[in-house]
Amino acid sequence: MVALKLFLVPLSSILITTGVVLSYSLSLLAGTTSSLTQLLPMSSESSSQSDIALKNSSWQLERWERQGSVVTLVPKTKISLRFENNQVNGSGGCNSFNGSYNLVNNQLSVGALSATRMRCDEQVMNQESQFFFALQSVRCIATDASGRLMLFYKGGTSEGVLYFVKAN
Repeated sequence: MVALKLFLVPLSSILITTGVVLSYSLSLLAGTTSSLTQLLPMSSESSSQSDIALKNSSWQLERWERQGSVVTLVPKTKISLRFENNQVNGSGGCNSFNGSYNLVNNQLSVGALSATRMRCDEQVMNQESQFFFALQSVRCIATDASGRLMLFYKGGTSEGVLYFVKAN
């Protein structure tokens, strides 16, 4: 039998619990559509696991939720991330990008991003600019039971979760 200690600490609309991570979707099941609810592990062991998960890792966007709804991704676009030496780089679907990141206790911050300036279809460009905004608005990270990387973001009036799977 596994016992969980549950600590709920309001911290600018973030709920923290020990050992459990729930996605934003659960607030929809509860019938609420208010601010993003995030449940993060509190132990230092969990934060180092997240740090290890990012170091020298590559990820591909699998799912995107914004304001509680699934974002339909533009077909045949691949959005990817690579974390290496406190740098993040990847593809926004059209352009390559890079920037710095900092991870402390599951709190992730992404610095200013530089990107190439290729021109693609307008839908792809719109998706890419929204992705860059979301990535620079990431507040914290977690992994789910299947190993997906979840980036929780909130910026301006937009909030959501980016779900990434390990890239080959």
